[in-house]
This record gives sequence, C-alpha cells and structure tokens, in this order.
Amino acid sequence: MKESEVILDFFYKLNNEKIQYVLLHNIGDELPYNFKFGKDIDILVRDIDRNRFKKLLKQNYWKRIKHSHDYIDEKNIDHFIFLYNMFPFEMYKNKISKMIIDVCYQLNCKSINNGEWMPLDQKINDSVWSTRKFNNKFHWYELNVEDQLIHLIIRSIFYKKNFSNEYIEEINGLLKNVNIIKLEHKLDLIFFRFSSNLLNMIKEKNFHEIIDNYHRFSNY
Repeated sequence: MKESEVILDFFYKLNNEKIQYVLLHNIGDELPYNFKFGKDIDILVRDIDRNRFKKLLKQNYWKRIKHSHDYIDEKNIDHFIFLYNMFPFEMYKNKISKMIIDVCYQLNCKSINNGEWMPLDQKINDSVWSTRKFNNKFHWYELNVEDQLIHLIIRSIFYKKNFSNEYIEEINGLLKNVNIIKLEHKLDLIFFRFSSNLLNMIKEKNFHEIIDNYHRFSNY
C-alpha cells in the first residue's frame, strides 16, 4: 500500500469500529499525500473508548513503543508528571507499515512551572466530542476551528515555547473562519484575564511578543 493509503486505512478502521477520535493537527495539509513516514501522527481518542482503541491496535499489528519524549510505560513516569487523573501519552508503531501515532486521551497543556502535564478545563474537553467535524474528503474527524486554534496556541506557548512560521501560518488561516466569541470564552478557561491580550496579539500578528508577555502578566 502507498503511504497515503496506509494513513487513510488507519482512519477507516477507527471509523468502522466507531472509535471516537480527532486528528489533532495537519500542518500545511501534509496528510495524507505529503506526509513523511518517520514522523508521528497526533490523535486524540476519547477516554471512554481507550480500551476498545487499544484492542483495535493490537488486532492490527500495532506495538507500543518508547515515547519520543522518553515516556516508556504507565509504571515508569519519572520523566512525566501527570496531574488531575490525566491519562499518560502513548506512542505506537505499526509492525508492517511502520506508521507511528502519538495518542492522548485529553486535550492538555504543560505547566510552565515544573513541566507537569494536565488536562484542559473539562468544558473544553467535553466540547471536543460534541463539536468535532468530519472531513468528507479524507473521511476522518478533526477538531472544530476554535479547538484547533486553542490546540496550536497551547502547543506553541507551553510545549514548543515558540510560534513557528508553520504554526503562525496555520493560526492565521484558521482565524479567518473562527467564531471569536466562542474562541475567547474557551481561552478564558485557560488564560483567564490574559486571554483578551492574547487574542489581540494574535489578531495583530504580534506572535513574537506573546510568550514573554504571558510570563510577565500579573493582572489576574
């Protein structure tokens, strides 16, 4: 099978088993035709489908592997601290196709204090499943526009600690189609009083100022 066919077949199997999932991001529309194998595909699976998802993987020659962030298994979390009953990350590689997936079970962020991982507000995590959208062209589920933006913003601030050119381009494109009121309401659940500053800097394309301003913000 071609690499694109392998990717599409993976999502077909998830759909066929009615596993609730979303593709977390597809920067530059690289999936399915321009994706380079060796990279991993990030997906979010609903926690209530966790066991069924793992069973499906086992039946289709997927093997749990060491996480790229050095996480190994649920009994060895020396490198990761998960708060508020967050499920650990899991990474799998298909024994036949060599495709790699990075799986999480809640939208999450990394603390700027000691690097602890924690799920986002439950209202945001719940809304993912009621507002996810189906891509009719490729037949996979995606985050709605507001949640896509939130995911990219959070990854840039808390994890990557940088707004890359690829992420900036993606954010600017999504911003054209977003419901600003819904977006700001969700940002309030994460950034509190800083959310309006954050949104203004994004609108004005002042991405280089966001992280420093966030760290210095104290008007909570």
